[in-house]
Amino acid sequence: MTVGKVFLVGAGPGDLGLITFKGHQILGKADVILYDHLSPRELLRLAKPDAELISVGKFASQHTLPQEGINDLLVEKAKQGHMVCRLKGGDCYMFGRGGEEALACVEAGIEFEVVPGITSALAAPCYAGIPPTHRDCTPDIAFVTGHRKAPTTTEADDDWNIDIPKAGTIVFFMSVGNIARIIRSLIQQGWADDTPIAAIEHGTCYDQRVIVGKLNDFLARAEQAKLRKPALFIVGEVVSLHDQLDWFGKKKNVLVLGNHPDRYARLGNVVHRRIIDCVGLEDTTRIDAMLDRMPDNDWIVFTSVNAAKFLFDRVFAQGKDARILGTVKIAAIGKSTAARLREYGLQADLIPDNESSTGLLEAFSKLDIRGKRILLPRAEIASEELPRGLDVMGAIIETLVVYKTVDMEPDEVDFDYIDQILFTSGSTVRAFVKYFGQVPDHVKVLCLGQPTLNTAKAHGIQGDIIPS
Repeated sequence: MTVGKVFLVGAGPGDLGLITFKGHQILGKADVILYDHLSPRELLRLAKPDAELISVGKFASQHTLPQEGINDLLVEKAKQGHMVCRLKGGDCYMFGRGGEEALACVEAGIEFEVVPGITSALAAPCYAGIPPTHRDCTPDIAFVTGHRKAPTTTEADDDWNIDIPKAGTIVFFMSVGNIARIIRSLIQQGWADDTPIAAIEHGTCYDQRVIVGKLNDFLARAEQAKLRKPALFIVGEVVSLHDQLDWFGKKKNVLVLGNHPDRYARLGNVVHRRIIDCVGLEDTTRIDAMLDRMPDNDWIVFTSVNAAKFLFDRVFAQGKDARILGTVKIAAIGKSTAARLREYGLQADLIPDNESSTGLLEAFSKLDIRGKRILLPRAEIASEELPRGLDVMGAIIETLVVYKTVDMEPDEVDFDYIDQILFTSGSTVRAFVKYFGQVPDHVKVLCLGQPTLNTAKAHGIQGDIIPS
């Protein structure tokens, strides 16, 4: 049997966009993925459908597998001929024990590669508005782990201190449980008691929080704020720049429940939680029958990327291609749908500026469609606004169900850190109510289009249509 290979991949600090391009590629190709608690779970959606996903834990003092067990599992899976991705939060080697895993591969004769990740030591301060170095403050920096064992000769004595490196900025990892000792050590080793210090909780994530103080008052501030794990601490004059440079903390957190979250980046910091999925139909008899008489239509209207995808899935499954449309004209709601059609070699004849059913109806109102046959491929549950409006204009409408939406249990959301929710369809509204209940009072609701807003109101949710 051919021996496989191990890739140690740094997942980055938490923000999904901070994984490297190479790490992204390996995740999509790996046969087996061993992942930590601190690696973003959403990254696992990049895995291929048949990949084996194995959680190896890594909470503070609580490991699903001990380090030796992880090492053995990496070797075992590689010896079975698999491409193995060891996905590690942050960077592989920065206090991540990646060196031990690499050595285990060397000892077992397993080929390995290391894909560095963006370390939280740099990313978290950046997202907190604290440049780790600044020429007006300090030219040097040190990274220290605060998770220490007491010296063996004085394990019962709590008075021992941590040696602090000589640098203008110190970043402490894994230090929440040891912060009192760290502050005492800093002061006893010459740091002024009014030196700025900050804790950065959940750095680069939507629920990031920054707690700022001085060495002489920080413990009280942290206790009052109920400091959470994971967090890192940064000490030095650079912390004083936080108020001026806190770009991330000024952005609104927007919970997006539909697909294609990148489309809504203009609204703020997008917190993506997939709550529905689109799947094909088990019985495609009616779709296949329509393919044989497609040229009988004058227009075909695609209201979404999914409508195009699932219709053409059947076209290609039948051994056909875009030529089945003949001279049928094409309308598409939105640039994304039009772009998907171009992948099939099709250019939309009509794309409304207002990317909604209302916008498409306005565009059709400028044409004479009386007596025209219009095919509308869509989801199993869909708004009637468009077919009803086209019918009023005198068109002959035929709706064709090509896919359906199914609920997905979403990942957890801390609504204390959510400012807005964007519902992209009626399905997202219904799924939200099922899994989360009502929207918290402090959260503003935005809806994509009037039909979605109508569904929200029917469920007791007040909101506004998302601005163009």
